[in-house]
Order: sequence, then C-alpha cells, then structure tokens
Amino acid sequence: MSKEKRRVLTPDEKSELLSKHEVCYMCLETLEGYSPDEIEFDHIYNYADGYPQDLSNFAPVHASKDPRKLNCHKAKGRKSPHEYREELRIKSKLEKISGLKDLCQTAVQSVYSISTDKKSITINGDILPLYNQKIGNGDNLYFYHEIETKFIEDDDKIQLRPLEPKILPMIFHLKQSVQLLPSLGRLDPDSKTIKIFDGQHKAVAQIIGNNRKKIQCITFVNPDVDKMRIVVYQAHSDFLQQRYKKPHIDAKLADIYKQRIEAFKKRVGDHNARYSETDILTGESKANIRKFLLASIISEIQLERNFIRDYAAQSRTEQKRRPILWQSIERTIIKLCNLEPVKEFSDSENNFRSDEIENICFILDQIEEFSIKNKWDPYNSESKSHQLSRTYYYRTAFNNWINTLEEALKFALEQMQGVKIYDALCYRKTFSPDIKSRFITIIKKLFEHPLWVQEGIQKEIAKTNQDSVVTEIFKREGLDYIYLTKL
Repeated sequence: MSKEKRRVLTPDEKSELLSKHEVCYMCLETLEGYSPDEIEFDHIYNYADGYPQDLSNFAPVHASKDPRKLNCHKAKGRKSPHEYREELRIKSKLEKISGLKDLCQTAVQSVYSISTDKKSITINGDILPLYNQKIGNGDNLYFYHEIETKFIEDDDKIQLRPLEPKILPMIFHLKQSVQLLPSLGRLDPDSKTIKIFDGQHKAVAQIIGNNRKKIQCITFVNPDVDKMRIVVYQAHSDFLQQRYKKPHIDAKLADIYKQRIEAFKKRVGDHNARYSETDILTGESKANIRKFLLASIISEIQLERNFIRDYAAQSRTEQKRRPILWQSIERTIIKLCNLEPVKEFSDSENNFRSDEIENICFILDQIEEFSIKNKWDPYNSESKSHQLSRTYYYRTAFNNWINTLEEALKFALEQMQGVKIYDALCYRKTFSPDIKSRFITIIKKLFEHPLWVQEGIQKEIAKTNQDSVVTEIFKREGLDYIYLTKL
C-alpha cells in the first residue's frame, strides 16, 4: 500500500487556521506583523510518526528569516511542534523558580495521629502502614504515600538545593518513564508540614513537567534533624556509589534487547520464530532504537574480537593503560554501522547484520594492526612508538581521522562498484578480497601519514580540546579522503 502524500494546505485552509490561532502554536507569541511568507503551517504531531493529516493537526508557527523576528519553525529542529511547545513552556517555568521552595511556598498543615502500637498513621484522612527502622532502642518511623503538593515544602534545615541544569532532561525523561525512586521528606511536629529534603529535583520535574498534584514520597515522622542532616551529607559524599559507566549501560541495553527477542518468541509461541528488528523495537523512540542497536552491535563485536576488551578505556584515567575512549568506540560504530531497524527477518538473505559484524571486525583488525600493534606500550610511555599511538587516540585526533576514514572507504567502494553509497559502510554483504585489499591500503596510509611523527604536531594535538584545531592541521598537512584513496 503506497504511503499517503503529504497534505498541502490551500489558501482557504490557511486562512481558517489563522482565524483560530492568533498566536504561534509553539511560543504562544503573536503572529501579528508576520507576512504570509513568514508563517509555516506545521503538523502539531509529526505526520512521520503516523499522526493524521486532518486540518485539526495543523497550526501556524513563526518562520521568519528576518533575524529580528522569531523562527520557531527552524528552532524546533527535529522535534514536533507539540514537543517544542512543551519544551518552551517548561523552560519558561524554570526561569521563574530556583527550587521546590518557589513551587510550594506555603504548605498546608497536615492533620495526623499515630496508632498506639506504632503500626499505622492517619494523615489527612488516609490510614497508612507505618514502618520502623529500629536502631538500638531508637525508633525511626516512616511511611510511603503519594502526597498532595499542598502539604509539602522544601526543607531549609537539612538540604536546600537550587535547581541544576540536569533538571531539564530529567523532566522530559519523567514525562515518558516511570519514577524509580521517591522523594524523601520528614513530618515536622512543630509546623505540621511535610518537608522534602531529598529528591527535590524529581518533585519539581513531576510538578512542572507532568502537572502532578501528588508526588511519591517516603516520609520520616519527627526524625532527629541533626542526625538526618549527617546521614544525607554522608549519602551524597562518603557513601556515594559509583555511577554506571558507559560500557555497563551499553551491556545492560544489549541484555534488554536479547530479553526482548526471547519475549517475542515466547509471545508468538515459537522458540524458533522469525523476527525483524522492527518487530522487537516497535513502540520505541528513534533515539532509544539507536541506543539498543548500538549496544547490540558492540556486544556482537565483543563475542568475535578482543579489540574492545583490550583497548577500550572506561574512563579517561584508564587511558594510561588503554588507548581508546569508550565514546570513540561508540563513534566508530555510529559512523560505520547501520543504526536503523532492519525490516527483513533475521534469517533473510537481505538482512546483513551478521555480514556487518564481520565487516566492522575486519576494519577494527586493520586499525589495530596499523595504529596499536607493536606501538602502544604503557610500560614504556616515553618511547616514540607509544607516543605515536597515543597521538592517534587523543579525542580530537580520533574524531577527525574516523570522519576522514569513513569518507575515504566509502569513496573507494563507490569507485569499485560504480554506484553512490548512501547507507552505512559495513551494512552490506561481506567485503570481497578485492575490497579488503583496497581498504587495507587506505587504513595503512592513514596511520603512516607524515604529520603523525612530527613532534610539533604531536604536542599541538595533545594540548587542544577543540576538534577544529586538528581539522585545520589535517587540512594544512593534506590528510583527506583524496590523499587516502589516491592510487
């Protein structure tokens, strides 16, 4: 069935929409003073995501090319107008507050009583189980509940935290994901209010992003404030657990993807059922699909080669022993592999995932051969060969040469096959011996370019944090895809 053509609005339909919308749908600023050429009529919800082309799904938005005017159509990027409008609403709200104290300025007093056996608490009309973390002879009573925001306020005695930049991505995350951990508060016997001392960001995110009137909260009943303050400090300093490293996250995503495949087979009642990636990843956002596929490809490479295990550093400090940042491994996969879901069944001859793994492993083998093998030696870090290998893998150097390498390999493949290549380099049938031979020459030529052994350039690369500086070095020294592919 052919895809429906994208709807083009008539002048009458545009006039009808303008009569209903006096302001830009996204920023809610007036459309007055904007000519017809400065107004676009966007789908409120993206047509590409399957939403209808009814007139009700269109709205006028600013699209002026005059730098003195608004251009929301361009500013939204790849977001839908609805998503961008919500982003602008949230940002505007955040600009007016510094924390939970500004959202919940005056809390209503709670009415509560504790049962004689300390097993339950009646608070604001709700009867809730009461738990006790008894330590020695001391009671530490607490309850869990979704508390109406009118009863809460920020705790200015234990931890008063201003909002941090991370609040914005957290808000959007909680708009589409469950909240795993509740906020923490204490029921103060003097003010009879519930004071939030941990998880303020989550509370703000739910109130602003999801317009929640209630927030998840574990509430301690009249705790020792001084002791609680020390506990909170230690939890955020001495006993702060190590955050997940990127390799761990990728491994978890790969496991989740494998579990989804098994769940799909179980759901259809056939352990040997055919499946496609679109079957497994349906319903996921484009960003999440790319993350799953990236993690899956990395996992498959690790089954075939020791390259990642031997050379990928999980942090910058590990680069003293391993040359390649984990982000550089991911960048290599993103550049050379297909991160779009494949519609063909896993056993189809038109599904090139297994070939792709073989192809990317071949390229990694050559990168190892010419840039690491017999060069990288952390136990002899002053040697010229080690310094050379170290230079290859400074972030700024790597970001430039992986771009140049992709361009050169694609160009060479186009020359050999006589057709333009638009898809991922490695997602195709296993490279032929002729293609492999050509690629080996190119990769060897990349790492043997004269610029790498010049001490002045090595120092220049080592000192810079800007990719553009190395880009200029490559341009100045003539390291580009034309040089690499010249026969």
